[in-house]
Amino acid sequence: MTDTKSTDDVTISREMSSSSSKTSSLEKEIVPVNRSIKKKKPNSVSKSLVGLCKIAAKHLPLVFGVYAMGYFNFSIAWILGIVGITAATDQWRKERNYRMSTARASAIYDDKDVIMARVSDLPSWVFFPDFDRAEWLNKILKQVWPNVGHYVRNIILESVQPGIRESLKAYKLGGFKMEKISLGTMPFRVGGVKVYDKNVSRNEIVMDMDICYAGDCDIRFSVKGLKGGIKDFQMSGMLRVVMKPLISQIPLFGGIQIFFLNSPSVDFNLIGVVDVLDMPGLNGILRRVIIEQIGAFLVLPNKLTFTLSDVVSPIAVKIPEPSGVLRVRVVEAKQLMKMDRVLGIGKSDPYAIVTVGSQEFRTKTIYNTVNPKWDFYCEAKVESLRAQNCFIQVWDYDAGFPGIQNDDYLGRATVDIYSIAKVGKKDMWVTLEDVKSGMIHLELTWFSLMDDPVMLKMHAAETQSLGLSSALLIVYVDSATSLPSARTSSKPDPYVIVTAGNRSEQTSARMRTCDPTWEQALVFLVCNPESDDLYLKVMDQKTGGELGMEKITLVSLLTLPEMELSHQPLSLKNSGPESKLIVSIRLKVMVPGQPMEGDDTILDTGDFATEPPSTPPPPPPSAETVKVKPDPKPDVPVGNDTQNSTPAPSAAASDTVSLSGISERTSSLDKSMSSSTNTLSVTKTSLDRESSIRRRQKGGLPPGVVSQVQLTLRYSSQRQRLIIVVHKVSQLPGGDQPDPPDPYVKLYLLPDRSTNSKRKTDIVKDTVNPVFDETFEYTVAPIDLPARELEVSVINRKGRFARSPLMCSCVVILGHHDLSQAVTQWFDLKPSE
Repeated sequence: MTDTKSTDDVTISREMSSSSSKTSSLEKEIVPVNRSIKKKKPNSVSKSLVGLCKIAAKHLPLVFGVYAMGYFNFSIAWILGIVGITAATDQWRKERNYRMSTARASAIYDDKDVIMARVSDLPSWVFFPDFDRAEWLNKILKQVWPNVGHYVRNIILESVQPGIRESLKAYKLGGFKMEKISLGTMPFRVGGVKVYDKNVSRNEIVMDMDICYAGDCDIRFSVKGLKGGIKDFQMSGMLRVVMKPLISQIPLFGGIQIFFLNSPSVDFNLIGVVDVLDMPGLNGILRRVIIEQIGAFLVLPNKLTFTLSDVVSPIAVKIPEPSGVLRVRVVEAKQLMKMDRVLGIGKSDPYAIVTVGSQEFRTKTIYNTVNPKWDFYCEAKVESLRAQNCFIQVWDYDAGFPGIQNDDYLGRATVDIYSIAKVGKKDMWVTLEDVKSGMIHLELTWFSLMDDPVMLKMHAAETQSLGLSSALLIVYVDSATSLPSARTSSKPDPYVIVTAGNRSEQTSARMRTCDPTWEQALVFLVCNPESDDLYLKVMDQKTGGELGMEKITLVSLLTLPEMELSHQPLSLKNSGPESKLIVSIRLKVMVPGQPMEGDDTILDTGDFATEPPSTPPPPPPSAETVKVKPDPKPDVPVGNDTQNSTPAPSAAASDTVSLSGISERTSSLDKSMSSSTNTLSVTKTSLDRESSIRRRQKGGLPPGVVSQVQLTLRYSSQRQRLIIVVHKVSQLPGGDQPDPPDPYVKLYLLPDRSTNSKRKTDIVKDTVNPVFDETFEYTVAPIDLPARELEVSVINRKGRFARSPLMCSCVVILGHHDLSQAVTQWFDLKPSE
């Protein structure tokens, strides 16, 4: 025992000695550190004093400003206003930097890294499973990007810079000049690529590319002598490339057209002295100007065109081919949000903006109301029926600095142009998106284009009485020869101003030449071709002087074959004796109704999976009768972005859908029987189905079914929107009572039951068969759609202050339906317990 104790003591003493030695070594290491800290302490104190002085210096202007406000008896509202603007600007910059960094990651890093980013800020192509197919195109772009940069630089200097200069003059910002243009080394990234193989002419190749640019460009400019620049420039949108006509020689197609289907999203940061503009409101001036110039250059109906073969005429590639004209009448709105509150009374000063491609129209402002009546007409040229949409934004006008967007947002609506073209005309109420309440009343009419002068006399009378357009005019300015010199010392910089009616447009300028080539097409909407004239003026950009002009009466085109003047040399007045202007002119009559047969511009964009029926459905009921007189037949889907390719089911078809569970159970019992009774069981099943249909037609209902709701469901993958049209509800309880219910439909997109997920129809008074025909939309990612459910509830809102009981409801599992095309169906409603 003693030996063991002694050995234990020895080991303990050794451990203690080792630990003491380690401690001493640690102390030796710590001591120099402590000494070094003590030696550096005076320097740290001095540095802290310097930092404190810097912080005080930064806050000195603010303190001085507060003191000055108090000295000069300024109101406290000035201080609160400056502090509020500073805080809002700082928060806005943080949010924008986060969005831009996310977009930059999606444009720079690999696809796997992009998917790990925030899903809601990613472009739509990330969700498509085939986006890897664009990788080869991204590698090609990376290789040719330096050459693209040189070409884009020339385009900006020749075409974009003059437009920006003219636009900034409206904001009293003159002297705009580009100092440096460099696109950097990072090309734009191509996401999803789709090549169309249906509804496309044999003579062309059409493909869409979802592009995202977040490169390292370096753009420097000056405005009124102030130096500035743009960094972190970002742009994303759907770019279409059309290669046509196909030829039998290399490069196998004669030309190429490049354009955006709708205006792309643009964001950037300002640097230099103009950084003072980089705040909410003021930043919108430059952004608006840049978007306008991009739209005037690359957004439909404007295109960037190239001729690639000498065997193809430039007219075949560069002249536009509109599908038709969309006339939009913004009638009124109701139940808009109350943005201005004075003494507890809510009001707004609403106006609406209609956008189709790069074309934008603004209604007048109606003051002090949430139920404005505009009765505003506008007309837009449409190039691609299925790819383009009509966007309507509603704003509350707030007076502020000129050119600064200080207005409050009241919602937006999107209308699918293709659905309008298929029925010819629609009169509908559309629910505004992204706001709690608000609806807008639209009347939309589609016009096809024909070259028959007889149609002009048939349809132009009513249009011309309203001062609207009755024809479309295409002017292709090819070239000029032997123009006179504006000065004796140098050649002119000619461009052409084309005027039709009360609208003028101009071509780009060609530098230092008497024989310019423009090859540029301009499109006009003409009110009355029988009285309007076309004016062509050749101007010199350097001196502003006129080099020659010519006048053409449009009525003379009505007698020409196909109302077309092809490659005509025109002698210019007030010019040289040999001066000629070569132009091509086409006149098309606007005819209301269906799109032209064989229209090759009707393309499948992915939102429409099947071909539309040969016979289009009848137009929907008018807005005045849709809420008063129910129609016993199912209605055609009405609403924004809703196609009519799937006709509404008949009464027999709806009964078959509602009795699917009964027929399935019957068929399962029939299968369990012997083969000798198969014929009898099938006969019995068909008789049961017919008897149930007869009961429904007489007003009766199958056991367990209280009522039904008719819905149209569709998902737009391009816009990532779930579109729901609530048509009608049939056979609600309470029809035998003296006071029928006042029903409305409420929707929730589960699992979200918040206010943002709630949608409600209007109330229909005293009926058990209400007709609504109202459209609602939800923003849903494609990967989330199969897991979502739609809860549909019918509520009785009887009496102003009465309780609103639940009458019946159902849950629609979206994953059980193919929503790539419109699905119109009756759904069973279960009674409330």
